[in-house]
Amino acid sequence: MTRRQASFAVRLYHWRWEILAVTLAPWSLVVFASWAGPLWTSAGLAVALGLAALRRRQVRARIRAVRLQHRLRAVFPLLRLPGGRCPVILWSRPRGGDIVVSLFGRDAFEHLHRRRMVLAVACSVPEVYVDRHPRYASLVTLTISPTDAPREPRTALPSNVVPLRVHS
Repeated sequence: MTRRQASFAVRLYHWRWEILAVTLAPWSLVVFASWAGPLWTSAGLAVALGLAALRRRQVRARIRAVRLQHRLRAVFPLLRLPGGRCPVILWSRPRGGDIVVSLFGRDAFEHLHRRRMVLAVACSVPEVYVDRHPRYASLVTLTISPTDAPREPRTALPSNVVPLRVHS
């Protein structure tokens, strides 16, 4: 079985944060420095570093979300999903203490739900929740919880019903 290569546009979308960090940040710094001069450039850098220091938890959570995208992309081919296609990671965002990853993958929910322990090991977290979007069948949401949350006992549910976790 051969592995399909993602298109150039999908690969650009996957690496968007890294491409922006390597190209846009230095370019904007040089343009701002040439336009504003050395005094305003150093003042702007001091303000930017101060804001980053004040919002360090949010910055750290965003970096963790991007890192988890890479880990998930590395483990998807090993899961042998139906059709040989890996789900596309649309977006990841920190929500509270969790990280919510939105995926687009047809028929991926059942397979990801069965393999959620493999996903948890790949992400180095205790548990990964796999939820189906209430309206669109092709969208799957992974809620990656880095800490063990206290769980209340659940009542018995039919095997085809998966309880949804609140995301927003």
